Amino acid sequence: MSFFGELKRRNVVKVAVAYAIVGWLLVQIADTFFPALQLPEWTVTFVAGLVILGFPLALILSWAYELTPDGMERAKSVPLPESITKVTGRKLDFIIIGLLVLGVGFMFVDNYVLENSTPFVGAEINPAPLGSSLSEVSATTEEAEEEREALPNSVAVLPLANLSPDPDNDYFAAGIHDTILNELAKLQNVNVIARTSVLQYGDGLTPISEIAEALNVETVMEGSVQYAEGRILVTAQLIDPSTSAHLWSDNYDREFADIFAIQSDIAMNIANALEAEFSLLEQESIEKIPTASPEAYAWYLRALARTGDSVADVNRALEIDPDFALAYALRAYFHAGDVTFSVDVDTAEAERLALEDAERALALDPSLGLAHIALANVHEVYWRWAEARDAFEMAYDLSPNTADVLATYGRFKRNIGDYPEAIRVGARAVELDPLNGYSNNQLAVTYRFARDNEAAAQIYTRNVARDSVSAVPYTSLGLVEATRGNNEEAVRNLRRAEELFGDNITQVFRYAHLAVGYSMAGEREDAERLVSALAARAQESPVGEAVWALAYIALRDYDETLRRLEAAMAAPSSASYVTLIEIKANPWADPVLDEPRFKEVLADLWSE
Repeated sequence: MSFFGELKRRNVVKVAVAYAIVGWLLVQIADTFFPALQLPEWTVTFVAGLVILGFPLALILSWAYELTPDGMERAKSVPLPESITKVTGRKLDFIIIGLLVLGVGFMFVDNYVLENSTPFVGAEINPAPLGSSLSEVSATTEEAEEEREALPNSVAVLPLANLSPDPDNDYFAAGIHDTILNELAKLQNVNVIARTSVLQYGDGLTPISEIAEALNVETVMEGSVQYAEGRILVTAQLIDPSTSAHLWSDNYDREFADIFAIQSDIAMNIANALEAEFSLLEQESIEKIPTASPEAYAWYLRALARTGDSVADVNRALEIDPDFALAYALRAYFHAGDVTFSVDVDTAEAERLALEDAERALALDPSLGLAHIALANVHEVYWRWAEARDAFEMAYDLSPNTADVLATYGRFKRNIGDYPEAIRVGARAVELDPLNGYSNNQLAVTYRFARDNEAAAQIYTRNVARDSVSAVPYTSLGLVEATRGNNEEAVRNLRRAEELFGDNITQVFRYAHLAVGYSMAGEREDAERLVSALAARAQESPVGEAVWALAYIALRDYDETLRRLEAAMAAPSSASYVTLIEIKANPWADPVLDEPRFKEVLADLWSE
C-alpha cells in the first residue's frame, strides 16, 4: 500500500482535521473569555502555542496507534480488518461534523450575541460638584442614574513593571514611566493622568476596568521595562477597559541609545490610538532629543525616579553633559522645593542654586515649563511679585496639561485673590491628578479662602479618608468645621491631628493652626495650651513673626496680632509668606481682621 494510502487507512488525515478544528475553537474561546477574566495577554498566546506544539504530536500518535473495539492499540504491520478501519473512520466523520457545528455556533454567539450585548455596570453614585451645598449633595446622590463621563482622549499610564535582572536598575522603569507621562502632557488634546494618581496601581492587582473608573479615563496603558548590558526592552499596550481589547501594542528591543525614539513613539502611538489631534509643533516637541549622551540620560532617569540622592544623580548627569537643559531644570525644581517646603535647610543657598539652574536651563531651552515653575516658586516666596507673575504665566502657557504646574498656578491665582480662576485651574489639576493629596489640598484651600466652606469640607473629608494616618488633613478639616460652626466635629478632628503629630510638630505654624481651630470651636484652654507649646518651641529655635500673629489671633489679642503683622511685613521672608497670605484672606471670616487697620498692613501682599 502507498504511503498516502496508509495515511488514509490509519485515519491520520481525519485526525488532523479534527485536531485543527478543536485547536481553533480553543484559541477563539481563550481570546474571547480570558480578557473578561482579567487574565494577562500572554495566556492567550500560551494556549495558541500549546495547540501548535500539539499538532505534530497528534499526527504521530494517530500514525502509531489505531482505535479498535478493545481501545487504542499500537499499529501492527498486518492491517486491521477493513470493517474496523471503516468503523473508526465513520466515528471520526461524526466527530468532525459535530466539531464543525460547534465552531459555527461559537462564531454566531461571538459575533452576534456577545458583541452586541451591553455589559452590566453597577449603579454609580456620582460625586457632587465641588462647591455644592449639603442639600445639593443629597439631590446628586438621589439622581445617580446618570453615569460620570470619562475624560475625552484620556489615558492612565500605569507604572511600568521592572523586569531587569538587576534590581538596582529599577530606576529605568520608573524614570521612563515619568518621561512618557511628561511627553503626553505636551499634547493639548490628550488628558493624561499624573504620576501620583497612578502609582498605587503598579502592583497589577486592580482590574483595568476599576482603575479606569477610579481615574475617570477612557484607556489604560500598561507595560514593562527590562535593561541589561546596554540594551533595553520596553513593552507597551493600550487597553480599552470596557472591552479589555488592545487598541495598540508594541515591543521595543533596542540599544539604550534609542530610548528617546522609543519614548516618543509610545506617546505618538497613544495619541493616534485615541484619535487626538495634535500640531506639528507638539510632535516636534515630543520627538526632541534632550541630550546626546545616553549615559547622562540614564543618570537623569535615576534622578527623575527619586530612588536615591536625586540631586547627586542629576549632578552626575550634568558632569557628563554640561549642556543638558532638562537636567538643569530638574535640579532647579529640586532646589526650589527646598526653598518652599523643606525644613532645616539653608533657604538662601537653595534660592541661589534654584535661580542659577533655572536661568541656565532657559538659556539652553526657553520652552522648559519645569524651569519656569521653579523660578515662579522662588520669586513668589521671596516677594518678587512681578517676576513671579511672569514666570507663573509662562509655566502655565508652556505646560497647560501638567498637573503639578496647574496645582501651583492655581495656588498663585488664589494668593493674588483671583478665586474664580484659581478654582477653575485647581479643579483641572485635580481632574488630571485625582488622588494627589497636594492638588486636592490646594483646591480645598482655595475654596476655604473664598469662604465656600462646604466645598472645602468635601475635599478635606476625602483627604482624611485617603490618608487616615497623616495629621495635616485632620487639621484642615478641623479648621473648616470650626468655621462652619460644627464645633464637636472640629474638636474631634483637631484632637486626632494632635495624636498623629505627636510631641514634635516639625512645621511650627501648625501649633498656631491648631490653636485657631480650638479657639473658634470654643475650646479656649486648648488654644492657650497650643500657644504655650509654641512658646516652648521658640526657646529651641526662632519662631517667625507671622506665626506669632496667627497664634495671637487664636488668643483674640488683636493688638498683639497687628504688631506682629507689622514686624513680619517689615522683614519679608520665605517662611512668613504662606501664613501672611492666609491671614490676609481671613478664611475664618473674623470681622476684626477685615478692619481697615489690618488691610492696610497687608496691602503690599499679592493683589489684583
